[in-house]
Amino acid sequence: MTNEEKAKIILEHLDEYIQVNWSLEKFYIKAIVNGLKKIEQREKEENEEI
Repeated sequence: MTNEEKAKIILEHLDEYIQVNWSLEKFYIKAIVNGLKKIEQREKEENEEI
């Protein structure tokens, strides 16, 4: 599963708790994808330290 697919799932579930402005979907997806990439980087760094 790509980060974009993951981001869309996150956004769909976020919509259950807040009102998502779907006209801004591409910006939300970009932000979530960037967050997922940052998480992957940090996890990789943590695993390299072990």
